Amino acid sequence: MQNTQHTPIDDAAILAGSATSSPTPAEVAAKLDGFGPRRRDFNRVVSGFANGLLGGIQRHWLLILNGVLLVFIGIALLDPIAYALGFSGPGGGAFNVYHVFCAQTPSHSFYIFGYQTCLCSRCLAIYSSLLIGGLFFAMFRQRRDLLRIPNINWKVWALGMVPMALDGGTQLFGWHESNLFLRLLTGAIFGFMTAWFLLPQIEEAGQPAPAVATVQQRQATTPQANNRP
Repeated sequence: MQNTQHTPIDDAAILAGSATSSPTPAEVAAKLDGFGPRRRDFNRVVSGFANGLLGGIQRHWLLILNGVLLVFIGIALLDPIAYALGFSGPGGGAFNVYHVFCAQTPSHSFYIFGYQTCLCSRCLAIYSSLLIGGLFFAMFRQRRDLLRIPNINWKVWALGMVPMALDGGTQLFGWHESNLFLRLLTGAIFGFMTAWFLLPQIEEAGQPAPAVATVQQRQATTPQANNRP
């Protein structure tokens, strides 16, 4: 009769095979639950802070946007005053930063106390009309019964860019010489159209999704054809 005893090598191989097998979901959950109290408290604090921050931005995004535009325009207009008062270092730094947002053509810009503003007249009209549109939207966003303005699509928004493109393009090729009134007018049109197109879409995107009924709820509320008398 053949002897079938296990050798120590066989036992070691079995243990090695069990050690290299992938962990089960229960084992993974057990390891995750094994975090210490400090780690769990830290995760809870970070999650709560992130949820609170995102929720605050979602609720107050329009206030934040209007505030950023107000500060942005205010610095552009206060920068020449800083130069006039002798703060050339901060004034020059702010002027250089605004060059990212505006070409700052000297002949197309306003001057305060003999110093150029950080934004040219057209860009100043664009950002100012964006701010005015944001304030207007904030006044009536919850009172659609008083004034309901329909949303516009990107094609209508693009039409607001046409006057500015024509004014700037014809001047670029020497066919037309723009002036302060046209730069302010075309910039304001584009800014208002941008606010009209963008702000309602942001508002709708931030709304919570409607609750979706489960399959069981829909089946419970749907009359069955085979239950007819």
